[in-house]
Amino acid sequence: MSFHLVILGCGGGPDERNLSSYLFKTQQSRWMDGILAVEAGSGLGALTELLVRDPSIFKEDSLDPFVKGESLEDNDAPSLRAGRIYSWIRTFLVSHAHLDHVNGLILGAGATASPVPRHIAALESVIRDLESVFDGQKLWPRLARRKEELVLSHGYVYDSMEAFGPYRGVAPNLSARLFPISHGLVGQVVYESTAFFVRNETTFQEFLFFGDVEPDSISANPQTHAVWRSAAPLILAARLTHVFLECSWRKSRPPAELYGHLSPPHVVDEMKALAREVAIARQGSLSINAGLAEDCDLVGVLVGVTLVVIHCKEPMEHLEPSSNIIDVIVGEIRELLRVECLGVNVIAAHQGMRLQF
Repeated sequence: MSFHLVILGCGGGPDERNLSSYLFKTQQSRWMDGILAVEAGSGLGALTELLVRDPSIFKEDSLDPFVKGESLEDNDAPSLRAGRIYSWIRTFLVSHAHLDHVNGLILGAGATASPVPRHIAALESVIRDLESVFDGQKLWPRLARRKEELVLSHGYVYDSMEAFGPYRGVAPNLSARLFPISHGLVGQVVYESTAFFVRNETTFQEFLFFGDVEPDSISANPQTHAVWRSAAPLILAARLTHVFLECSWRKSRPPAELYGHLSPPHVVDEMKALAREVAIARQGSLSINAGLAEDCDLVGVLVGVTLVVIHCKEPMEHLEPSSNIIDVIVGEIRELLRVECLGVNVIAAHQGMRLQF
């Protein structure tokens, strides 16, 4: 085990109670030592609700008697406990500045005290977009600053990270490397999101997390393939076992109405693209010609990889009473992947889920 995850929110809207927000720590650390929040759509309200439903969700699992979490007294109001836990976040790793990914970060700015500065780590383009929210002080007070500004009253410190750069520390024992990906068009310009490789600096295990992303097959600037190429050797080395990937729509969604997102057929296409890169890496040559890469045997290539499906958008239409959209979409993905026999395990992210891997 290298990572512990509590899913604070995993939806893609429009339900504001369940938006992208994933709280990580390493196996070797305590929650109170510092949390990495990947995305920040849901915040204090969602955390309060999770603590009402499951007061022990942040219980430490270590058998070491010297590793103990902060006492969260049962008689504390859930909102107080939520504020305390939220203050443990050291870094918000943000893929892009759309509200369903930063709503909790914005509303929570200045609401919780922290003994150390809390960082917003992102590509420079994402930080500039966030500055447009804070700096004008019309949408929200200016509660974030650049590192070089010595203003201590601001709640967050921006940490601009380089695309394709080296791994950089983002939380206790965790480092990240960022890749730009495409999330549709704004006018005629590609809107960039981010994929994160996050590494445990003790075990060197990693996971791969995608922000919102469109299919390479229809993108004006396909960038996902570079992510798969970098992931392939990590998968071969059994250092990367979990991929978090969005699937916003059902398979019936027309390609012209994806709006920079994936549907199940495109998720399958991306898994096949990853499998091809793993097969190529296994052969030990990146110069293999494209035809052979297309034709190589992909059966079982992704055995040992778990695809965690995230960011499903709530439909404003009838579903069966026992169904929810994430399970419907995951069912469609599994059905389409079954004939491909790639070996990838597909699971649905649910709000309040705990994962250890």
